[in-house]
Amino acid sequence: MTTVQVQLEPAKRASTSFWHAAWYRYRRNRLSVVAGAVALVILVVAVVAPWVAPYREATIDLTHVLARPTWHHWLGTDEIGRDTLTRLIWGDQTSMSVAIGAPLVGALIGLPLGILGGWFGGALDWVVLRLIELFTMVPTILAALLFITVFGVSVWKLALFIGITLWVGFARLARAQYLALRDRDFVQAARAGGVPTWRIILVHILPNAAGPVIVYFVQQIPYTIFTAAGFSFLGLGIQDPTPDWGKMINDAETYLATDPLLVFVPVVAIALACLSFSFVGDGLRDALDPTSK
Repeated sequence: MTTVQVQLEPAKRASTSFWHAAWYRYRRNRLSVVAGAVALVILVVAVVAPWVAPYREATIDLTHVLARPTWHHWLGTDEIGRDTLTRLIWGDQTSMSVAIGAPLVGALIGLPLGILGGWFGGALDWVVLRLIELFTMVPTILAALLFITVFGVSVWKLALFIGITLWVGFARLARAQYLALRDRDFVQAARAGGVPTWRIILVHILPNAAGPVIVYFVQQIPYTIFTAAGFSFLGLGIQDPTPDWGKMINDAETYLATDPLLVFVPVVAIALACLSFSFVGDGLRDALDPTSK
């Protein structure tokens, strides 16, 4: 009797990683995938602006003032002969610096406060709550305007001023996450095993709280873009010679009837950036929700 040995290939083990499952859910949302690609292009252009812009950010060509699109100026020029495409690209760098920098400042301030309040509770949590309530009483835009008026404005100052007004949301979110997670079984097991407190906070709980924080961070980017552009449009934000989308609209509104492209280009850029990051945030919210199907 002949025995036939059949070697079976081991079954491919399904990934149980939370992040792998989140990526799978995100990929199923086609709108968020497209928005993510657009947002990535916007960020890449902001990084490589010095190499892809046709001209330097402050280059002026007085022989081509308010020129129509040509081979030398694909989107025309503004009222003093600056290339619109160049200012659009450099304005992307300015806007993205503020849009990423401001939520980063808010996270660096708010997350440690929220984590400490949520984990330790007691008097420390009371102090954190009072700080949150105090800053909630002050309208964020008015607070940013106050900082701008007193200290002046630049790209990084604007990111700092807006970021200071964003820390409250990060603190609330971090506090809520740590209050919900600090009594979970895996945390109690870590405590019983003698794991240091700092390691429990950073290694055991923080990765489990990272999903909502990432979503909130991304959702603040459209708000920051719109807020920074609004300040520049009002003449309170970025000033010449630094290009900025809001400043482009401010400069071009006088010529709306004669050259609408000068206003149309930065408006479309702001709308595209805000929509793309908004859809990315919505996609991440659904993908990082463990109850998503």
